[in-house]
Amino acid sequence: MKVTNQQRVNIDEHINQEKYLIFGYTPTCGTCKVSERMLDIANEILKLPITKIDLNFHPDFSQEHEIQSVPVLMLMSKGEEQKRIYAFQSVPNLLENLK
Repeated sequence: MKVTNQQRVNIDEHINQEKYLIFGYTPTCGTCKVSERMLDIANEILKLPITKIDLNFHPDFSQEHEIQSVPVLMLMSKGEEQKRIYAFQSVPNLLENLK
């Protein structure tokens, strides 16, 4: 599959931020849709910058960061990964993990 620049997002848009999130998903993943909704609810409280990426269009990112499965949420700080979450258990659990 040929990936065009219109399909890719700028993963580094928040790289200078002290705390930001990268949410990786694929559009055909049902769990990703539920997890994204939980993340949106949690982030209404936290107000963290977030980049959502369709990993189908970012195979280089997936390989570089050794993404095991989707959905994946990466808590970042100035370009460095601080924490990685694969299992989105609940909104309160997400809030606790992202504080």
